[in-house]
Amino acid sequence: MMKPGFEKLPLGQPLPPGFPAPFLFADGLSSVDTLLTNIQGLLKVAVDNARAQEKHVQQERKEMKMELYREREMREGLERQLTSELHSRATMQKRLKKEKKAKRKLQEALEFESKRREQVEQALKQAGTPESLRISLNEAVIPEIEPEHNGNQQENSTVQENRPYTKPSIMY
Repeated sequence: MMKPGFEKLPLGQPLPPGFPAPFLFADGLSSVDTLLTNIQGLLKVAVDNARAQEKHVQQERKEMKMELYREREMREGLERQLTSELHSRATMQKRLKKEKKAKRKLQEALEFESKRREQVEQALKQAGTPESLRISLNEAVIPEIEPEHNGNQQENSTVQENRPYTKPSIMY
C-alpha cells in the first residue's frame, strides 16, 4: 500500500533546491528505506542550514562586539574631553575671579587718586604763593587722605612718594 506521492519519479525531473542527492527509488529498495534515505537528506540540509545560520549569528555577534568596543572608546574619549573642558572652565573661572578682584582694586586706587588730584587742584587754586602751597599741601590735603585707607602700608607709601619734596630750611 503505497501512497501516490512516493511513486517513482522520472529521471529528468528537477530536484528541490538544497537537496544533496536525488530521491532514491531504486527497484530493490522498499518505500520505507526510500523514505528514510530522503529524511536523512533533509536532515543533512537542515544541519547545513543550521551551521550557516550559526556562522551568520557569530559574524553578527563579532560585529556587535566591535561596534560596542568603538562606542565605548568614543564614550571614554568624550568623557576625557569633558573632564579636560571642566578643568579648563574651573581654571578660567579662577582667573576671571582674580581679574575682577584686581580690577576692583585698580578702580579703588583710581578713585583714590582722583580724589587726591581734586584736592591738590583745589589747594593750588586756593594757594597764591609757593610757601602757602607747601603749607596747605602738607597740612590740609595729605592728612585728609591718609585716614581714608586705614593705614594700608602700600597705599600710604604711594601717598608719601607723591608728596611734594620740601627742602628743610637751614639756618646759618
